[in-house]
Amino acid sequence: MRRNMIFLVEQDKEYVRNFRMFFGKEYDILSASEEEEALEIYAENNTNIDIVIMGSTLRGQDSCDILAEIKSFHDVPGIVLMDTKDPAPQIMAYRKGANDCVSKDDPLLLLKMKIEAVLKMVYGLDNSIQEGILELDLEKKTLKVEEEYIDITIKEFDLLYYFMRNKHAIQSRDQIITAVWGINYEGSDRVVDSLVKKLRLKLKKASNYIHTAYGMGYYFELPLKETA
Repeated sequence: MRRNMIFLVEQDKEYVRNFRMFFGKEYDILSASEEEEALEIYAENNTNIDIVIMGSTLRGQDSCDILAEIKSFHDVPGIVLMDTKDPAPQIMAYRKGANDCVSKDDPLLLLKMKIEAVLKMVYGLDNSIQEGILELDLEKKTLKVEEEYIDITIKEFDLLYYFMRNKHAIQSRDQIITAVWGINYEGSDRVVDSLVKKLRLKLKKASNYIHTAYGMGYYFELPLKETA
């Protein structure tokens, strides 16, 4: 079974070390200690990251602003670690997109239970994503269209996964390139159009799930008759 990936953004090295020791047996873990590093790592790995755990401050910066920036790119769930029991910072964290808050002084077991609850709420229990007649198996990296397995490349899978996790939201070519090819890609943005064209052909009856937003990019949305 595919392991969920946690992205921990925290400057306290001891906390990061203890976090890795506690969660490393069950989860894949990425970590960063400052804003620029966090945004770069997230951009490189966003299609694999399942949840973000944010420290309450990063060298004086409000980490909730960083979480809000991440969520503006991709609506990944996030939990904020709080240094205080004061409700005001927690309220602000929720307003900026946090799914939950937990004190850094609380046992890691409590954080684990909150992580499991958020993952279950957002992604469900299955290791797959279904939309209409499409089903992606995240472990086997396979696609089924109307219960028929379709040959698909890794890039096509990553693109479809990115669309499905961000349904209804228009994704620019630059956002798609960062998600699928990585932040260091230097080629033409027309590679996106080519991959979308190939993917639509393989989706057959579901080709109209991927919509063109002229002058802006693409977005994933089921036809109205299938969402009723």
